[in-house]
Amino acid sequence: MDTHLKRGPASEDGKIGVTAVLLSPSRVYRALAARGTLHRLLWGLSGAVLLHGLMAGMLAPGGGRAVLGTVSVFNALGMALLSSLLGWMALKAVGARKARLAVVVPCVAYGFGVTLLVSWIPGAFWYTEPWKWGVIGTGFRELGGLSGRRAFAAVVLTLVALVALFKGIFMLQGV
Repeated sequence: MDTHLKRGPASEDGKIGVTAVLLSPSRVYRALAARGTLHRLLWGLSGAVLLHGLMAGMLAPGGGRAVLGTVSVFNALGMALLSSLLGWMALKAVGARKARLAVVVPCVAYGFGVTLLVSWIPGAFWYTEPWKWGVIGTGFRELGGLSGRRAFAAVVLTLVALVALFKGIFMLQGV
């Protein structure tokens, strides 16, 4: 086992530590890819989405807690799926050799899963969004075999596509 993984990100039994999840995404991506267990990031996203919905629901005044929690869960899942699809197209646009959904989905799942744990806090958006997209870009670099510039370009393209999509939806609604 990699000596860097024993130091904090993982223990002898092969589990990824909290320190690595929060502070060392590149080690986590490499470790899980080496073990062929990138699908574990999807389980992490699922747990984070449910916890996010529960915590967001607790912020609702009165009887709207279940509604706000449910909407938060579907919003988090929907944005993760949409970001995966747009990220996949962005990787293709920057010429990534490994531009497959099997590469993009774990990157987005990890980025969303880690940041959803604190994004329910009002005002946390300004901290969690840059962190989330940085983690996703790191995944594009580590798993997609991209240079730092191409990974950055893929993240920027994904963000531009998301903003354009929602701006178009708002324009259609007259907002």
